[in-house]
Amino acid sequence: MILALNHKSYIKNKKSALGFFFLANCLLLFGFTQAQYFPPKNYPQNYFRNPLAIPMELSGNFGQLRPDHFHMGLDLRTQQKENLPVYAAAAGYVSRIKIERLGYGRVLYITHPNGYTSLYAHLNDFASTLNAYVIAKQYKEEKWEQDIEFQPNQFPVSKGNFIGYSGNTGASRGAHLHFEIRDQNDNNQNPLLFGFPLSDKAPPEINNLYLYDRNYSTYHHTPQTIEIVGSKGFYSLKDSILLLASNKISFGISTRDIVGLLPFKLGLYQAELWIDSMVVFAFRINDFSYANSRYINACIDYEARFNGHNYMQHLSKLPGNHLGIFSSALGDGVIEVKDSLVHHAAIVIKDPAGNSSRISFQYRKKDSLPIIHSQQAGAIKISPNKSFEWEKEGIKLSFNKQAFYDTIPFRCDVSKSTLPQAVSEAYNVCCTDIPVHNYYNASIRLEEKIADSLRSKVLMQLTSNKYSYATKGIWNGDWMQASFERLGMLQLVVDTIAPIIQLVHTSPANNYSNEKKLMIEVIDNFTGIQKFSAVVDGKWLMCSRKDDYYLYQFDGHCSLGEHQLVVTAGDEAGNSSTKIFFFTRELPNKKLNKKKHKALIKKRKKKE
Repeated sequence: MILALNHKSYIKNKKSALGFFFLANCLLLFGFTQAQYFPPKNYPQNYFRNPLAIPMELSGNFGQLRPDHFHMGLDLRTQQKENLPVYAAAAGYVSRIKIERLGYGRVLYITHPNGYTSLYAHLNDFASTLNAYVIAKQYKEEKWEQDIEFQPNQFPVSKGNFIGYSGNTGASRGAHLHFEIRDQNDNNQNPLLFGFPLSDKAPPEINNLYLYDRNYSTYHHTPQTIEIVGSKGFYSLKDSILLLASNKISFGISTRDIVGLLPFKLGLYQAELWIDSMVVFAFRINDFSYANSRYINACIDYEARFNGHNYMQHLSKLPGNHLGIFSSALGDGVIEVKDSLVHHAAIVIKDPAGNSSRISFQYRKKDSLPIIHSQQAGAIKISPNKSFEWEKEGIKLSFNKQAFYDTIPFRCDVSKSTLPQAVSEAYNVCCTDIPVHNYYNASIRLEEKIADSLRSKVLMQLTSNKYSYATKGIWNGDWMQASFERLGMLQLVVDTIAPIIQLVHTSPANNYSNEKKLMIEVIDNFTGIQKFSAVVDGKWLMCSRKDDYYLYQFDGHCSLGEHQLVVTAGDEAGNSSTKIFFFTRELPNKKLNKKKHKALIKKRKKKE
């Protein structure tokens, strides 16, 4: 729904124009209008406790803007340390434990009697009884990554029971505890609505205001940056009135929410757009599911962020945005201005604690407007909410109707690949700074004659100046099909290079007597490592993984003495490497004399 502003609507509101800002601010200050456009929902207060034994401090909040996803919980600070005790936020039972290389690393789920589930992620370790159960299962299956579900009677917990240690596992890049609350439908809830003891008295900041000409797709032009002034909850424009060069507009903002004196830039909870004393658009981030989290790319100016700018958040709902955070009782935030009279606008933002900030301003349309230009020359228009298929000699593309959020100018340029491993043309599909919501199918024809034995080594590669992916597709004659969720340069390549395996040496002569861990680095040129095994003296060794490194913490599975370590790694193309190492473990602090040290090095070199 587009809000249309004309002379009649202006006259109707003219009498109240002077009092608009005072009235609107009062209504918003006391939350009087919120129930009109957001249905009320009750959250159990004080049911959950802080899962740490230190005061709650946030480095990330629910709904914080992240690459390709909203942040789905709270990042709790752990004093820049790992291995702080973590406690059950409420009574229930441990219902699931998952261990993965990326994502949440070591993560634990507790299901509670009230139907909610709490989640504790990036843990270094679980409580001893849980840890013993998991390790036994890992060694039995000879598999480090696990996804284990439990029955209610296996591991019950009371509120405040110790469940594990905080850490930095998975895709984490700093010590912290990630904490979530989910409902019975596995939808993530905003934990700050559950009454945690977190003091927040500071209003969110409005840093910038942006103006979009909605006669064009948001992917077809750069928004105008509007200078603003103000602080501490009250903002206005630097100029007295905003002159519009378009009859169809929307706004965007960049914000910063802070809690206490911490420097972290937290995400926006709620925003409202007021036009001539009416709320015309609003969103509130109470809950959503992981399945819908990628809609963040429809809520931000993706092109600006992709090209290195700060997050700019739309105060409108793009046509292909189906995230459920928007008020269905209001419009989509696109304003159609049909006259040249002065109109009044206000943008109000809020945090979960009720602190608010607002920017108030006036605007009017210029008497004469520029001519609306057509789309990019040579481009095909793809509309949101419609499927699209395209075929050119050597390539076929298929996008479903959820693929794009706004109209995009599509094109595909063909060129000769510059890669020596390439066995097809290179196809530059559209623009890398336009997001795709879900996977699309790409089929590329094999152009080079290769031996049948090499067909299993062919990968489809997607590249840009910021990322590179390669995957093994499905053959259909001389065509390979694969799926991607980004745009960029597509081509077929042959990968015949096996991964490189090397032991990260921490002591001379591979003597690990005074070491607590053994680290192996494995590097691949295209797909990354798909298979890995470490065997010591014929027995499987459990190694955790972080990026390109595999880590074994010395335990009872590696006794004192000399050992043979056999490491095997394989990539998605089927290339495999095996390397043999020899190392020694003796009683801690036992020093090797020089003769023994030299003899050991010589002996190892002969073996290797």
